[in-house]
Amino acid sequence: MTAVELVGNALCLDFANTVNARPVAERDWLATPEEALTWAGAVGLAVEDPAGLAEALPEARELREAVFRVFWALAHGGQPPREDLAALMAAYAEGSGHARLDEDGDTYRLRWEDPRTVRVLLWEVAESAVELLTHGPLDRLGACPSCVWLFLDTSRNRRRRWCSMTTCGSRDKSRRYYATHST
Repeated sequence: MTAVELVGNALCLDFANTVNARPVAERDWLATPEEALTWAGAVGLAVEDPAGLAEALPEARELREAVFRVFWALAHGGQPPREDLAALMAAYAEGSGHARLDEDGDTYRLRWEDPRTVRVLLWEVAESAVELLTHGPLDRLGACPSCVWLFLDTSRNRRRRWCSMTTCGSRDKSRRYYATHST
């Protein structure tokens, strides 16, 4: 099985990246409940209801595409579609009704009433998206020109171009090298 790649530096961006290409995906971590459970485990979410997950997958895919369109627009200097912002807020509002604040050292942390329900996957993604939208850094959003994955550029010089240097970055550099040295 292919390993889950987490290159977004934010849960919501990694969720948007659960397909490896758009518009036609070769790999979709939300295609089956088993794959979705694998992805959830890779990001630290312990969902224990495969049957419930199967029912929630269409909604999860809709949320994924809304997250993608919102941050894709922002990464390219555009305005996010209002209906996608509304979809994020609906998922966030639903989750807020099932959350509480618990002390966590010097601060407080949002905790879910039932942390193993399949809905937590959607709520965590929505919470991550709202957090990124309201606190940024939106000026560090990027989109890989090869695979269209989204990421937060956490590099010191803010010049990250690809989702990953080992995949798309390496391929792009190889293409450019062979284009200049093939004659």
